Amino acid sequence: GSRASTLVLGAGAIHSAARLKSINAKHLALVTQCLGLFISILPHVRAALMAQLPSKQHTLLGDLDKIKKEYNEHNEKVLAKFVSIIGGVVEHVLAPRIAKTDFDARANVSSQACCPFLEGIATNTKKMHQVLNALLPPEHLQDVFSRIFAYVDSKVPALFFAAAAAAEASSGDDDNNSPPSFQLPETDEGKRRMVLEVEIMTKALNGLKHVRPWEFGAMGVVSRKLDIVVYSPPPPPEQEEGEDSVDNDTDNKDSTNEDTPPTPEMKKVEENVDNEGNDHESINETTRTDDDPPLSEGEKAEESGVGESSVEDPANETTRTD
Repeated sequence: GSRASTLVLGAGAIHSAARLKSINAKHLALVTQCLGLFISILPHVRAALMAQLPSKQHTLLGDLDKIKKEYNEHNEKVLAKFVSIIGGVVEHVLAPRIAKTDFDARANVSSQACCPFLEGIATNTKKMHQVLNALLPPEHLQDVFSRIFAYVDSKVPALFFAAAAAAEASSGDDDNNSPPSFQLPETDEGKRRMVLEVEIMTKALNGLKHVRPWEFGAMGVVSRKLDIVVYSPPPPPEQEEGEDSVDNDTDNKDSTNEDTPPTPEMKKVEENVDNEGNDHESINETTRTDDDPPLSEGEKAEESGVGESSVEDPANETTRTD
């Protein structure tokens, strides 16, 4: 653990026999994997020693606990180093690009491209994700990018506001050769464009695979600073519990009736219902009273149920009395 800390975190590998040109994200990922292996093994080693050592020597197991603690602290520093790499790129390489950004002028741009500063953040974060996604397990990958997202979420608005404050402080200089300076947008279109581009960047970061989306608050911070309300769709109207449940039940019944194919049992029930309807119709048609004139032989045959609508149940047959 001490050796890995010296070579990687202390950049000793650059001056060692390995002669690495730099310590990159891949080296850090391999180190955290090695540390994770030892951290996982140590509890099993401790349990095996506890089963074999006499009870008087169990106090020696405290040294293993100290070693595990040192490994965890070392691993924490390695994970924090990923954020430092992104932070160095953002603050020292990408931040100077803010000075050349004019959101009032970009308001007329129809494309969904971000300014070079925000585009650079998304690009470098994606490159790191490509490296770490192949080396880190899902829980470590999520841990690393949660830290990176939290850093970007707070740092992006801060760098914009700091650049605007620095430009305002140097506005009194009469030097015409001074480099361009950044100003916060003044028009509503420019303000909306600035918030939009920050949102586009956050959506690009949340699109990384195997990483849970982060609830970025940078858009809200920027919109409050610019004193502009960015449109957001209103929430759906609330329904009463009774109405909602009734609607859901109705929808479920309709969907069940439409989507479920009829089974043989259902077909049989439908046929019985149809037959019962036909029976009732035939009974209604042949109902007679004692005052009616006597039937002919043909009418008696029809009344006895001969035909398509005959009923097998004797209880349903039409009876006559003198």
